[in-house]
Amino acid sequence: MASIRKRSGNWQAQVRRADQKTISRTFTKKADAVAWARSKDAELDVADEPAHVVELATTTLADLIERYRDTVTPTKKSAYQERYRLNRLLRHPVCKLTLDRLTTGAFARYRDERLQSVGSQQVRHDLNAFAIVLRAARLDWDVPLLTIPLDAVRKPKIPPGRDRRLLDGEYEALHEAALVGETPYIWDVIDFAIQTAMRQSEILGLLWHRIDTERRIAHFPDTKNGFARDVPLTSKAAGILIEHGADGLARPFPYTVRMVQWAWRRTLQRAGIGDLHFHDLRHEGISRLFEKGLSIPEVAVVSGHRDFRMLARYTHLRAIDVGRKLE
Repeated sequence: MASIRKRSGNWQAQVRRADQKTISRTFTKKADAVAWARSKDAELDVADEPAHVVELATTTLADLIERYRDTVTPTKKSAYQERYRLNRLLRHPVCKLTLDRLTTGAFARYRDERLQSVGSQQVRHDLNAFAIVLRAARLDWDVPLLTIPLDAVRKPKIPPGRDRRLLDGEYEALHEAALVGETPYIWDVIDFAIQTAMRQSEILGLLWHRIDTERRIAHFPDTKNGFARDVPLTSKAAGILIEHGADGLARPFPYTVRMVQWAWRRTLQRAGIGDLHFHDLRHEGISRLFEKGLSIPEVAVVSGHRDFRMLARYTHLRAIDVGRKLE
């Protein structure tokens, strides 16, 4: 126990523990003596606890996230996106909690707060990111977590799948807005995405030695689902690549994710188009393939879907277009 006494005009703080040497220190101010005594008491309290209790009480959630970000994230194909998410999570106060104070309620409060500013899918991704880090700490790093608090947190309901396609005139509006702005390169990215139904990451990851413009094939040795695939190119998509090759570009689309995201937002603003995501262009491209008469297996060759049920989520045919075929 700590004791404070006045001695020779100063304040002496003493901390005594059974079977331990008494420690003391003298201060000119009583407040300093009290603060020192409390800190020493706390240190001794921690030292008296078992090792696993000490580890949980001295390790924060931020410590685990930073370790995961620096050691595990770089090994993933989605490293950029995951690093961006983890860095954003680190700015939230919940990451300052030590592991012994992490509770279901703490993450439930995080969930409710985030739902005030973002959609339920975004919140689900955040909660899953927390859970992945904690599970890695428990299973791979021997961090003595008895449970994963996220397992008991109720996740927001999954929102209905998007069925957004380009409306009449939006293709032309995007074209004009892209070419009159300061980022004209974005138009080729947009048009290529519609022509090929590729994901943004696939487009930006294209390399010249994996493209055969004569056979109109783009090869992907490693895709999102873990399988290699060859994507057939339309004559328009191949033409875009031929033009870029003639321009001497180091890569077919030598732009960063941030460049494309910024240019995409600017283009939407100039075109006056709302509620259109870049990924919606993949929906548009796949739907156009069906409208051209391709079968489900044929469309899957282009899109890379191995589960035809998943492919249906990306396909939103216009009833009026189907109706024309029935006539």
